[in-house]
Amino acid sequence: MTQSSTIPRDPATETYWRLLAIGLDPDRTEPELYGLIFEAEQDVPLMTAGRIILFRDATRARTLIDQYGSHLIADKIDVDKPFFWCDVARALHFLSEGGVDTQASVLDAVNVLLDLTKATGIEMEDRRRKALFSIADYCTMHKDLTKYLEEEGDYSSIELVDAVLWCVGVVTVMTRIV
Repeated sequence: MTQSSTIPRDPATETYWRLLAIGLDPDRTEPELYGLIFEAEQDVPLMTAGRIILFRDATRARTLIDQYGSHLIADKIDVDKPFFWCDVARALHFLSEGGVDTQASVLDAVNVLLDLTKATGIEMEDRRRKALFSIADYCTMHKDLTKYLEEEGDYSSIELVDAVLWCVGVVTVMTRIV
């Protein structure tokens, strides 16, 4: 699943609350967790007391915005279906094994994890950050992860998987599931 909403955004003028879906189990097709991202000049997740708010039932999104995000006034609320998709298991598979990522799983997961990690305020080691930006840049234009891992990339599969797992760990520690 990729950015599935049909509502285009003008980043210069409009702000949005968007639904984030997080997949952790490779055997499931539905996300295990949901979050909310406030899209503006800088994208930020819904947070309380310095922790990212995640939840299991997507229908709670509007209530949670009212409860924890009322200080961030959005032009539009687009939470009926996930706009952002962070399929950690699928991204780790492609970063480990290579293959053609036709659904942009790696790009989507890395971009979400970078935003979530940044929001925690925990500093990422420079080598990890550069590895994630490198693979995101590559995946913006290319789908063949095997080519990156075997020929073109500056970072190994091990380094990329380490960087993703580090971000998952940071986000996990800094999450409040409601």
